[in-house]
Amino acid sequence: MPVDDLPLPPAFEAVTAWAGTGRVVRATEPDVARWWLPEQQKAALVSCGVPLIEDLVGAVSFDAEPTMYRLANSDDPRSVYGAAPGTGEVQIWSPDGSAGFVNSTIVHWLCSLHLVGTWLTSSTVIDRWDEDGQAEEQALAELADLLERIRELDPPAFGDGDHRTHFWPGVLDRWLY
Repeated sequence: MPVDDLPLPPAFEAVTAWAGTGRVVRATEPDVARWWLPEQQKAALVSCGVPLIEDLVGAVSFDAEPTMYRLANSDDPRSVYGAAPGTGEVQIWSPDGSAGFVNSTIVHWLCSLHLVGTWLTSSTVIDRWDEDGQAEEQALAELADLLERIRELDPPAFGDGDHRTHFWPGVLDRWLY
């Protein structure tokens, strides 16, 4: 994906506003200096940082591994988010060694996390979705809107919308259950 086509990453302050103080981990320039990635993607890790999001991102660490650049662990500490050298495509590696596509670039991933985190902290229904049918319908509508925003941001992250084969549809389709 050409650098000109990348969205701007969210500002650290904007992410911290919903994630909370101490819950956004930024890379240092030496952490990513030797990573073979476009500069804009490395700069996003330094300027924006990676937010901790319950049930999505459990821990952040920046390490170079033989086949990827480690960014974070998912809610399962054995599953790892990593970026592909060269492109910065973000994938999630499972304990069995399989990998699944998450976002086209690190910048798209950070923007997607920001969309999800902002929704989680601003939704008036997410914590009470199972109270009644109306609350569940509203929560499902919010999730559908959020998924559409991710699709607009990074169409490959949505793919054909199948929750069995694409990360974001899978995460958001099952968020309530």
